[in-house]
Amino acid sequence: MNLFFWLLLNLTVPIAGPILTLALVAPAYGWRVARAMIAASVQDGQLFWCAIGVCAAAIYEAVTALEQGSEATSMLVLGIVVFCGLAFTCSIAVMVCLLNARQDSFATAIDARQTEPMVGAISRGALRTSIFTICLAAFRSTALHICLN
Repeated sequence: MNLFFWLLLNLTVPIAGPILTLALVAPAYGWRVARAMIAASVQDGQLFWCAIGVCAAAIYEAVTALEQGSEATSMLVLGIVVFCGLAFTCSIAVMVCLLNARQDSFATAIDARQTEPMVGAISRGALRTSIFTICLAAFRSTALHICLN
């Protein structure tokens, strides 16, 4: 598979696909609603989940190369460790962000004398971190793929 199709299938589809799919709302509800839905999906920590998926694909590619007897064994093992660590970090980050958002929503509900829990918002620092982690996972995954081919 050439690099263009690999990038399309392994990076563009899992990262940009859901965002572009939300843009399909625009003809029915307008661009304002579509932009708000896209912003809300990114703010809810969805990019952490995408980074976990990209890390899983990279780990699979590295393990497959190890099974086939690749000469770059130490690089592949290091890559597997790095991608496992990044995926674990992303899973912890999404859990902490969602717990903080839920705790903030309960605090808001108690202050406003509401009985229903409301969905909180992820912090700007967590949003920037999720963007950084997906970019890091994408670049490292691409570098691994290029080194293997």
